[in-house]
Amino acid sequence: MFALATLLLTSSALAAQSTISGRVTTGGGPLENALVALPELPGASARTDAQGNYRIVANVPDGQSVIVLARAVGYKPSRITITISGRAGTANFQLERDVLNLDQMVVTGTSDAISTRKTAFSVGVVDAAQLKEVPATSALGGINGRVAGATVSAPSGAPGTAPAIRLRGATSLTGRQDPLVIIDGTITRISLADINSEDIERIEVIKGAAASSLYGSDAANGVIQIFTKSGRQLSEGRTEITVRNEFGQNAIRRTIPNNMSHAFQLNPDGSFRLDGSGNRIPEADGISDNPYPEYFNQLEQVYSPGTFMTNYISVGQRRGNASINASFQNSRDQGVLNLVDGFTRRNFRVNASVALSDRLDFQTGAFFGTSTADNTDGEGAGSAFFGLRMLEPNIDLERDGANGEPYDPRVRQPGRTGNVSNPLYTAYLTDNTIDRTRFTGFGKVNFRVLDWLTAEANANFDTGNNRSKNFTPLGFTNSSGNVDDGSLFMASSETRAYNLGASLTSVRRFGDFTNTTKAAWVYEDQRNLQLTVFAPSFQVPRVPEFSGIVRGPSAPVAPGSFTQDIRNNNVFLVSTFDYKEKLIVDGLVRQDQSSLFGKDQRSAIYGRGSIAYRVSEDFTLPGVDEFKLRASFGTAGLRPVYDAQYEQFALVGGVPVKVTLGNPNLRPAQSRETEVGFNIDFLRNYTLEYSYSDKLTTDQILQVPVSAVTGYQNQWLNAGSLKAITHEIAVGAVLMQTQNFFWRLNIAADRTRQTVESLNVAPFLVGPDPTDDNTAIFRIAPGETFGVVYGSRWIRTPQELQQTIARGGLTGTAADYVRNEEGYFVRASQWRTSAEVPLRYVDENGSNVMQIADVNPDFNLAFNTQATWKGLSISAVVNWVQGGDIYNYTRQWPIFDLRDPVIDQRGKPEVEKKPVGYYSAFYNNFDPSTFFVEDGSYIRLRELAINYSLPSALTERVGLGGRTVRLGLVGRNLLTFTNYSGYDPEVAGPGGGNPFAYRVDYFTYPVFRTLTAMVEIGF
Repeated sequence: MFALATLLLTSSALAAQSTISGRVTTGGGPLENALVALPELPGASARTDAQGNYRIVANVPDGQSVIVLARAVGYKPSRITITISGRAGTANFQLERDVLNLDQMVVTGTSDAISTRKTAFSVGVVDAAQLKEVPATSALGGINGRVAGATVSAPSGAPGTAPAIRLRGATSLTGRQDPLVIIDGTITRISLADINSEDIERIEVIKGAAASSLYGSDAANGVIQIFTKSGRQLSEGRTEITVRNEFGQNAIRRTIPNNMSHAFQLNPDGSFRLDGSGNRIPEADGISDNPYPEYFNQLEQVYSPGTFMTNYISVGQRRGNASINASFQNSRDQGVLNLVDGFTRRNFRVNASVALSDRLDFQTGAFFGTSTADNTDGEGAGSAFFGLRMLEPNIDLERDGANGEPYDPRVRQPGRTGNVSNPLYTAYLTDNTIDRTRFTGFGKVNFRVLDWLTAEANANFDTGNNRSKNFTPLGFTNSSGNVDDGSLFMASSETRAYNLGASLTSVRRFGDFTNTTKAAWVYEDQRNLQLTVFAPSFQVPRVPEFSGIVRGPSAPVAPGSFTQDIRNNNVFLVSTFDYKEKLIVDGLVRQDQSSLFGKDQRSAIYGRGSIAYRVSEDFTLPGVDEFKLRASFGTAGLRPVYDAQYEQFALVGGVPVKVTLGNPNLRPAQSRETEVGFNIDFLRNYTLEYSYSDKLTTDQILQVPVSAVTGYQNQWLNAGSLKAITHEIAVGAVLMQTQNFFWRLNIAADRTRQTVESLNVAPFLVGPDPTDDNTAIFRIAPGETFGVVYGSRWIRTPQELQQTIARGGLTGTAADYVRNEEGYFVRASQWRTSAEVPLRYVDENGSNVMQIADVNPDFNLAFNTQATWKGLSISAVVNWVQGGDIYNYTRQWPIFDLRDPVIDQRGKPEVEKKPVGYYSAFYNNFDPSTFFVEDGSYIRLRELAINYSLPSALTERVGLGGRTVRLGLVGRNLLTFTNYSGYDPEVAGPGGGNPFAYRVDYFTYPVFRTLTAMVEIGF
């Protein structure tokens, strides 16, 4: 109530204007473009000119003391208290470089802009200086390895795929973990693959409800706020032009061999011996150790180096009270697949701001982007990546077909399944494209009503349109030679989102206390539209339009559409009390009203309480420059999906059939997080941050079966809770600093443990793709670790053998069994015979289904380093993921087709060779087993940049005409060290589900490396 009263107090009469002036220097020279402000008077600020001079005119009466603050990007801020005399005051500053970015201003989750030294919760910041060395291909790829507790994963290596991000532990048992993303005040629901990173000025990251409560029912996964360049960072009268070009190649990181042998009889000339029906005749021993008549390198035929290119130009200017920044980016990422074009993107952005008066500021900006993704026929079962794993090595994928057409589709040999396919034939004949357009804009007005009271209003919009097309022509032939009638699927989806906001912010000082209070209103309006049409048959060949389809009951056209309207109305009040800049107490309350909640639960309340104590302000600790203790508790939510609250029906034969029972009492999931930690800066060159997060997310939103009495199949309920505990450490160090040499190292580490605390329904299995039951192998049950796989374990130790016999899983005694050459126990009577098979373990409950894998890593560790020597600079990011299992379906399914390399027995002693039936037992009817569980540990050189800035004397001599010229080499995903047998240990499974809790390798586009040359010219 005191904070609210403060907000509403009437101002005293305006004081006479006074002039505060001075000079800002560094290292004995002037510092241009530094910001000098009076923190107690919002809007009272000025930037220094080329000589470091500044001048501020503000309402400060004679005899009054006022704090003057000077700060600049890359420098430690400095503040001086002066007393106005004769309507004038002088404050000169000498700023030191802030090489570890210890004191940055942030606004995400706070009542107003505040230094990171005074935040009561952890805030990660990534600025343009860190991003520019190796610009990520998408907006958020740049936080990878730079923010502790932020895990970034590539759901697919396909060009144009946005990364998946999880901040700290999971909050949802079945949903994605992506944080709320805000770009220049625009709440965005559209793919971040459209946004290029070169335009980013900084990124702020808050990781859980203890900080993100300010954003209410959509912020339990944390919040990432992106600020793009506007020209305001430039000095007065400066025009800055940057032209950056990058060109190079992509290459697949490694190749995965298939079984290069077979178990069929051969003729003397090396060809297959066939029976009367034309089928190959198996060898009596059933051992795959015979060579093929010929071999082709199919992986080289399918994968080839692709082009990577970006062209970027940015123009920024600041003149008087106005600034502007405009940019254009053109990029192409061809990926690593033959016969597909990959991803192309063109982006335009313009931001502008102007001070209309001493009290009124206006900012606006717009973004327009277009992109096209030309990829394969999808991922997962049945895709090109799937068919490639099933091929026998004697198939030439580049040979012509029987009728002379390029790429023979008939690659299935007798005795094999139809899983095999020719990816080149599919890529040549089919068309699978996604065209996207996006238009985003914002406007913001800031009006300083009184010296201590600021009003702000904003309007933002974000619109995007996706147009996808999947075309298979008439006459398409499968691997067995069967001809298809073709098909055509087209979809157009559109998202239109708007958010409006208004706020009042007061900053008042009462003796030793400074209070900042903000009251705000936020309105969100979103409409999602989709129209789809599917035609299963063509009557005209090679006409990719609906005019060529078959019409009639034999080939019915299937249209579909939906419209979703979502509205949210939110208000909040947040207040911060600062006592002598050493004790900071913060509190907030927010109410959300959303159309996504059940109709009887339309409102939800969230809150936060935080405290920070800067110990070093009261106590002098040897070698310690800054020491802060902090604690925060907050709540935030997760909104249900659009249709979860409604009754749903399906049309079967023209008759509506009940599917989902509505739930008017469906609530948003609620996450309660306690965060405690400390920050310590010491010996002027080192910093350490530690955070502990204890997060419990209740009211999990689950789709569960219901009683047949209801007439429905399922219902969305609030039916469980999930707990996550995270430890985070961030270390920064200046390892060496001389006049010409500088070397900095940052380390970010975290460890998360997750448990299903409660479940109000029966335990169930889930997977990354809710539409594919094959991958539903992760068990959700009370008390269970979140992210564990259940399946069969094969007996490998004498203890497991004894236990299984004692539990009745096997007969006889241990003497009746023997451990074979591969470490698996088999029956002694079957050892080294065609009947040899591995044996399943039975647990204490008499079950042969048990926990066999845990995908959670032991820890994540990242090293981020920059070194400069004169004009040469080197920067690198290294990720280390230790532990965490991967379930490898790209080995299990090929075993069914006898294509996994483990089946190849060539080179083994005759007595140790195993028949194909032995390995087929591991297939286990496609149920999970330990045979396909692998360690997902890896160390990756994710980014490497080596740049050289040409001396200005040289650029002038050769007539380049640029102010600065940089030449460099840039590498992405250059090296990966791992024992994982697949293409890459960064796996996500199909369907775009949760890649952190469901680590399965399931025939997806492999992650590849990129190496480019870079030229950047600044004018």
